[in-house]
Amino acid sequence: MSDLPPRHLTAPWVLRFVQDRHHRGGVHLDAESAWEFQVLGGLVERVRRAAKAYLLLEKNGFAAEGRVIVRSALEHAVTAQWAYLTVGGIDRLEVSLLAKRHEYARSSRPGDDDWDTLLDNLEQRIPRHPDDPMRRATALPKFTGKGGMLADLDTTGYLTRAFVVLSRVNHVSDEAVTDYFIVGEDQTFFTDSPASLFDDEVFHTLATACCLAAWLMARLEKNEHEIRAARSQHLLWRLDTTLPSHADGSPRRRSNPAVLVSDARFTVSA
Repeated sequence: MSDLPPRHLTAPWVLRFVQDRHHRGGVHLDAESAWEFQVLGGLVERVRRAAKAYLLLEKNGFAAEGRVIVRSALEHAVTAQWAYLTVGGIDRLEVSLLAKRHEYARSSRPGDDDWDTLLDNLEQRIPRHPDDPMRRATALPKFTGKGGMLADLDTTGYLTRAFVVLSRVNHVSDEAVTDYFIVGEDQTFFTDSPASLFDDEVFHTLATACCLAAWLMARLEKNEHEIRAARSQHLLWRLDTTLPSHADGSPRRRSNPAVLVSDARFTVSA
């Protein structure tokens, strides 16, 4: 893409986000944002560490393999921002996280009675539907496809295209064959570092994920300086603060952080 901002303009900001020096003294939150951070903060930190991991892999000749990490960073960043911008989105994210914990425990079930008690306790922690306490509350929508979180945020199509490109390394594809071999007239050779036609686009996508995460963190901390810094990177996908409305015109978005009360149902530890 010829309209990508030059890497030398975005790279210093990505490095600044990865180093995160302004949080060495801790995260500064008021009571209004504390519960939101408890649910969203881990997603932001995973984006940060994924970005650092990709930069290290790229430096050592593993940029192609690092695309798996960039894909993860994009998924976490988009999910976190969708949850933040959507009315009730953080509650839905909480439901999804607790449901995944229950699913993981169920799939690891060793077949003893004590495990049944554990599963019951995990199920009880999942918020219930207001109209039917036997049902779980509404969780997140799917990530990709029509009606998914990615499509909701992606008004230009850029994020979707980037996710498809990154998924070609995450899943078995033709790139598994073409990336690692050089075919000569009489011999086939392994290549030490697969050539990539999309390194700039991959880095731009990583910068986008970092901006989404940094913008969200700055909003939680009500840090106007960091909000402006995230918005000033001239990325192809702009940092919207709204989502499209429902078909009937009712809002789906939040313009200001809601007041959420801390709840013991969600804990950081497993």
